[in-house]
Amino acid sequence: MELLITPLLFFDSQRETQRRAHSSRQTDRTAEREQRLFCVRCRHTITHRSQQIAMNGAHAHCFTNPHGLQFHIGCYRDAPGCIAIGAVTTEFTWFPRYAWRIADCGKCGVHLGWLFTSSADGFYGLIDDRMTTGNER
Repeated sequence: MELLITPLLFFDSQRETQRRAHSSRQTDRTAEREQRLFCVRCRHTITHRSQQIAMNGAHAHCFTNPHGLQFHIGCYRDAPGCIAIGAVTTEFTWFPRYAWRIADCGKCGVHLGWLFTSSADGFYGLIDDRMTTGNER
């Protein structure tokens, strides 16, 4: 005589629903982290990809300053991880009608770009190679 043993399977629908909700929240948090931009030197959170904006028809720009240094920048509505320093000036501005100030990392102080302001609004022009995502090492 052969004895068959069938394992009993217990399915807890409430526990499964909680597990799926937890997994979904973890996925959402991971996706959110992947959208953040960090200071390349100290990994301080600077801004978020959702803050990208187009200025003069484009998000990305390439400019050369009066000293011949070339900068590839992206434009962002806000960059809470930056601090603006120095006097406001319109001298050699890359965006007509906007004055600018230096924008440094709020944690380590490395130069990340510029805060451009007008009487109506403002935005950050951040140097591409001084920013990193959480995925890069």
